[in-house]
Amino acid sequence: MLPLGKTARYLRERKRLTQVQAAQTLGITQVHLSNIENNKAIPSHDLIDRYRRAWGVDLHMLAWCLHGDVNDLPEAVRRPMLALATAWRQELGDKLDVDGDAA
Repeated sequence: MLPLGKTARYLRERKRLTQVQAAQTLGITQVHLSNIENNKAIPSHDLIDRYRRAWGVDLHMLAWCLHGDVNDLPEAVRRPMLALATAWRQELGDKLDVDGDAA
């Protein structure tokens, strides 16, 4: 399972937003956002759509780009997915190590 909470926190921090600011943008409480970011709650499909509308990011795709294993993918899509992961990392202005943690 992809770490959506960890990815949501990463995105918020890269956007330099507080939990309160991000929660207001998403139309949820700060407590709910905290629960998501700490893996105590799973974001609904509607909330995933709000992330996409607010910041142009699909949390599932970003989570894979940050934490997925390209070796789990069919050979034919490995190179394009690596390129996508690299593009997201550049877009968000971060250099990541192999485990997807900020370097």
